Amino acid sequence: MFNFLASTAEIKSANYIIFAFEIVALVVSLLMITVGMIQNKTSQTGLSALNGGNDELFSNSKERGSDKTLSMWMLGLGIAMFIITIVIGIITNVVISAS
Repeated sequence: MFNFLASTAEIKSANYIIFAFEIVALVVSLLMITVGMIQNKTSQTGLSALNGGNDELFSNSKERGSDKTLSMWMLGLGIAMFIITIVIGIITNVVISAS
């Protein structure tokens, strides 16, 4: 693993970086919740997700307009959240092993 001889100032600055990434992750998660609430529902009822209803499974429908834009936003935010959490984990692991 990483075996650094880090000073307390370096560890403190790494903790500030981790805190900044956690704030960014919080903002991204709130944006994901907002975009998810704005998106149109694609199923007929909310319970069709629980009972496996596939009324529109093989229908030939494409996303257009704002639905496509919101889906692209959700995909981008999901990828950003994944990358941010990986970076937080790596930096945290390095800080813990350095101390």
